[in-house]
Amino acid sequence: MKTGRNTCVLIMCLALMLLCGWPIIATAQPSNSASAGVQSADHSPIAGEWQGTIARQHLVLKIEQPADAPLKGVLVVVDQGNASIPIDAVSWDQSVLRLELKQLGATYEGKLNNDQKEISGTWQQGGASLPLLFHRPGASAAFTLKPRTQGNVAFEPCRSADGNVEGLCGKYEVYENRQSKTGRKITLNILLLPAMAQKPEPNPFFALAGGPGQSATEAYPLAGYVTKIRALRDVVLVDQRGTGKSNPLQCPLQKLDDPQSVIGDPYSLDKIRECRAESDKKADPTQYTTSIAADDLDEVRQALGYDKINVFGGSYGTKAALVYLQRHPTHVQTLTLEAVASPQYLIPLPFAKALQSSIGGVFALCAADTNCHQDYPDLQKEFDTVVERLGKSPAHFEVKSHPVTLSREMFLSKLRALLYIPQFVSAFPLIVHSAYQDNWSPYGNTMMTLSGALEGVVARGASFAAICAEDIPGLTEAVIRRGVEGTYLGDSQVRRYQKYCQAWGPTVGVSKDFYAPVRSKVPTLLISGVLDPATPPETAQQAARDLVNSRLITVKQGTHGTGSPCIDGLIAEFVKQGSTAGLDASCADQIHLPPFLTKVAGK
Repeated sequence: MKTGRNTCVLIMCLALMLLCGWPIIATAQPSNSASAGVQSADHSPIAGEWQGTIARQHLVLKIEQPADAPLKGVLVVVDQGNASIPIDAVSWDQSVLRLELKQLGATYEGKLNNDQKEISGTWQQGGASLPLLFHRPGASAAFTLKPRTQGNVAFEPCRSADGNVEGLCGKYEVYENRQSKTGRKITLNILLLPAMAQKPEPNPFFALAGGPGQSATEAYPLAGYVTKIRALRDVVLVDQRGTGKSNPLQCPLQKLDDPQSVIGDPYSLDKIRECRAESDKKADPTQYTTSIAADDLDEVRQALGYDKINVFGGSYGTKAALVYLQRHPTHVQTLTLEAVASPQYLIPLPFAKALQSSIGGVFALCAADTNCHQDYPDLQKEFDTVVERLGKSPAHFEVKSHPVTLSREMFLSKLRALLYIPQFVSAFPLIVHSAYQDNWSPYGNTMMTLSGALEGVVARGASFAAICAEDIPGLTEAVIRRGVEGTYLGDSQVRRYQKYCQAWGPTVGVSKDFYAPVRSKVPTLLISGVLDPATPPETAQQAARDLVNSRLITVKQGTHGTGSPCIDGLIAEFVKQGSTAGLDASCADQIHLPPFLTKVAGK
């Protein structure tokens, strides 16, 4: 799975505030923070309640106008128990609203529209710059784009799922069974983000989402490189069959209000069987594989009237992009792969060694950091002790007054998602040290926050349909033994997924050609993070050997798709010039994790 790297910042920082014990208001009341900005005589157009969404988190902005006093404000994160974050400064001048939230290290600047029902602006935090739209409760979004027909597909003005990006929405029907071309048809959901240039470049940018099971139309509209690329060319986002709004095979497998379900239990086999039964009512899941989705994408490309396209993939999306290149090589102008997983990458086998390497890398960084080493001088030993204890007997603790029993396997397997995200990597030493002291609150609270933010991002039915057809069948005992030897996880995740796929039921095997190395001369940019707990640089290096016109950029302190203005700029520049020649990637060495959470940092 690939997280929406730039869009997770707010919710992750909120989790770290909870970890550090920083004050978060329990109920949604305006803060007493005073405005530091210029105040106009009449604040009434901006006072009151505003609503917005970012990273699937619903926000309520409340601005209060006390008599003869500066404006006050509070930001409420609805999906996190109405946690309310004080706004330190609220300024309002000539229809421009400015907010400063020091605890999040964030600012917001937006302009009030003419009918005074919408504030369109930019949220800046942690190096990310994201569009964020606030509107009055009940107000409908305004559109500036006009309906458009691209090729033979009609598009209407719309907004991204979070409402922050205006685009054009279209639908395109394909046969579910592409081979027989009979029976059920399914509708693919398309979000077209038109180029800002008056004369756009001819080759659009297609971005393929991760998972498997993520929605491209949800994952990419806010990405920094998408914003940059739109300056010159169209960006096309197609929800792969089974995801987003393309006949989604979405199944709830966890109860988010039950910490044991979220933290301590693997997926229920009965729930997976129910997921398959529900999926069978609306789909033939054997037709929801990567190769078939690649052919869908090419049919959409042709219907839109494009010849060559610039293809981007993140995480599982890199596998989808490589499969597309293999099947439709003449239509790929450039290929960009971030957090690389080739068709030879068999989920979940690589997780064990990748997690091992990621944890070791964090330990090394902590040991080299004066403050981190001072606070956690025996971090490696403490971690090993925690793992050893859990191997003997599970931990028992409470999260939100609910009892949790945590096994060794579940503790280790959950760490992978935590290590995807730089803000949580910075908390990793604190979480380990606290667990060593038998204080599981930081771990439990972090996992609950993370699960709440990511729930629903992956359509689990679509995920099982691909993994159980393409990955699990390739795992022989010899391959498993070599792949997990000497790791914390061992073969536990492989055995778990084998049981999941048995519960999922019948699949149709893929051809042997699916696993063949993808050889191509298409200009290719590969980006990999050394600390990636799922797709480390080794997997990118293997893919790059057969992509003869490629370049691999390794981010020393990068995780699973580390977002930064540097990487955004490199991707945009590569697509613009159509070559890696002369691409200056020196800025990648300046990408660093956020500071580790230590006693010194917390002062």
